[in-house]
Amino acid sequence: MDGGGVENLAAKLDDAMRRGEILKDGSKSLVSHIAMGGAEVVVKGYHHLGWMHSLRHTFQGSRAKQAWQMANRLCLLGVTTPKPLAYIDEYRGGLLWRSYFIYEYVSGPSLQDFLENSAVPEKQKRRRIEQVIKVLSHLSEHGLSHGDLKHTNMICNGDAVVFIDLDALRQSSCIGFLKRYRYGKDKARFLRDIKMYEQ
Repeated sequence: MDGGGVENLAAKLDDAMRRGEILKDGSKSLVSHIAMGGAEVVVKGYHHLGWMHSLRHTFQGSRAKQAWQMANRLCLLGVTTPKPLAYIDEYRGGLLWRSYFIYEYVSGPSLQDFLENSAVPEKQKRRRIEQVIKVLSHLSEHGLSHGDLKHTNMICNGDAVVFIDLDALRQSSCIGFLKRYRYGKDKARFLRDIKMYEQ
């Protein structure tokens, strides 16, 4: 697809996202739940943040591409995350301008809402917490760290905890102590607010 075609597609996506259910509208990105091709999807659009930002990501790869790659990696590792469907990069003048990551929509409350729900038995809450810690250990074994374990970045869908917002997910060094350090940091961030839910 030529540059004009991508620009037109980006404009259509922007319009659809604004008309959809906006999940997040921040300075760096817009996230919206929309219908596309008869399916429910989430589109995360990354804003243009200036020429230096564009130049860096032109060579490093867009954040949408990185999120798509990491989501595929998690799927291969058996970690529950929304199925990655596509990413779109828009270039202007040879530089990355904006990008979009499209993935399947997964329903359910965030882990934060689940843990704050007084109707949920404490035993179920603890089981969810243990699930997340087990996933973090599994990621660490494969040299990965999540990097952004706010409870709003996980969705409770049936018996699964679904990991979303993979922008901070990084490949760690294979050196043992660095992997342990990053695992400890992820775990500490996740557990930081857990005590507020304990009775």
